[in-house]
Amino acid sequence: MLQKGFMKLRRKISDHYENKLFTGIVSHTRHKPFKHSFKYKLTYFWFNINNSYKSFLFKKNRFSIFSFYDKDHGPVKKINTNLTEYFSKKIGYSKKEFKKIQAFCLPRTLGYVFNPISIFLLYDNNNTPKKIIFEVSNTFGERHAYLSEFKQTGNYTLKKELYVSPFFKTEGKYKICFKINKNFVSLVIFYVVKNTKVFEASFTGKSKDMSNINLIKIFFKNTFQNLKVTSGIYIQALKLWFKGAKYITKPKEPNNFITK
Repeated sequence: MLQKGFMKLRRKISDHYENKLFTGIVSHTRHKPFKHSFKYKLTYFWFNINNSYKSFLFKKNRFSIFSFYDKDHGPVKKINTNLTEYFSKKIGYSKKEFKKIQAFCLPRTLGYVFNPISIFLLYDNNNTPKKIIFEVSNTFGERHAYLSEFKQTGNYTLKKELYVSPFFKTEGKYKICFKINKNFVSLVIFYVVKNTKVFEASFTGKSKDMSNINLIKIFFKNTFQNLKVTSGIYIQALKLWFKGAKYITKPKEPNNFITK
């Protein structure tokens, strides 16, 4: 089934710049030292963070049924809350050089959100993606971003820098494959330690237009999806603890927010 999804991804990412809703299945599987897996349904948003949203259901930096706040992303303690300006300053990619930033993330729902992972694509003035940022958050109020040149293959290898799970050390690397077009999205993450796959997570989803009707439908079908993400983390952690997973003391967070 996943292969069929990848067959749909032959178009260049630069061909799919419309705002979309992607509804699909999140799957987590732990392989070491024992097997543990679970799945749940989510709807991710794909949108231009610089747009002034016309829908009363989806606002930027303002409360609504759905909303995107700059302060929910980037360094937790940043002074400048404008995400576009922060990226342009820290990445060395001026506003004149790029046209827009597309985000793939969960929005706030009635003011609440938790994003385990958010993805940002930076496009140049020719509407070609040039940079990609994978932003990881943990339940301890910390965030870390991984910056890479955009790769048409969708494949990235990143050294793990942030303490995420209380049962995994801050070591090893992530192998990520992210592909998206206007019809389909696939995000696959393998966590590898000493050449051994210990954990994997994925999201595969189909798109819908970001219309008011679809936003209303998503709200009533998945009103508590953001709470489900957070509560699910704690519930699954408790299950792992009962299975015998060993707690790893949290180290200090990385000195730098962005790893290039």
